Amino acid sequence: MTNTTRTRTRRDFLALSAAALAGAGIAGCSTLGIGGDSSTASGPAKAPKPINKARTLVAYFSMPETDEPDGMTEDEANSTHVVDGKVLGNTQYVAQIIGQRTGSELFRVETAEKLPRNHGALEDLALEWQEADERPKLKSKIRNFTDYDTIFIGYPIWWYAMPMPVHTFLEEHDFKGKTVILFTTHGGNGLSGTVETVTEKLSDATVVSNGFTISRDDMDDTEGQVREWLRSVG
Repeated sequence: MTNTTRTRTRRDFLALSAAALAGAGIAGCSTLGIGGDSSTASGPAKAPKPINKARTLVAYFSMPETDEPDGMTEDEANSTHVVDGKVLGNTQYVAQIIGQRTGSELFRVETAEKLPRNHGALEDLALEWQEADERPKLKSKIRNFTDYDTIFIGYPIWWYAMPMPVHTFLEEHDFKGKTVILFTTHGGNGLSGTVETVTEKLSDATVVSNGFTISRDDMDDTEGQVREWLRSVG
């Protein structure tokens, strides 16, 4: 991909973002957190298995743009939530709440390559991955994956879509017969069609259509929203 192509793509994307802001009144959305359809996907009607916390995993990809709780830039603040002075990524925070309420184990999906904390550099890398349909190499995989029946999978929405490292994670594990429940954090775009994406990719699994999604502007309400949502999927 040439620099000219990338510049044009980013310009087109930002134009779409501006139109969305004007039409929907969404404030403070960045390119790593704005996207398309904000509705919950209907998906095929499948009956998920009851959640057994002993056989449940919460896997998540999260990319906080700083570890420092003080003096954050706007972009850094948008990607993080501070709890008792500790900086967590938005998706990381949601994953921890789900894990606490379900008694599940947690697994963080991480790339083998250290990712940039600078917002612009991270934004560019995410776009390069997406346009190249790249599968970034991961730091590790789950060796006892067969031990789990239900897997919650969480990620931020980047460039209208699921981050490419999550594609790698899904393709490196065998989800046959498992129940998959998705959750996202975003800057104005909800699930952004990713339930359909995962349902198509994991055709041998039961992907629950009622995924959880929360705006970065509502992170203070995470516990209550997760509690209500879990009642509908558990």
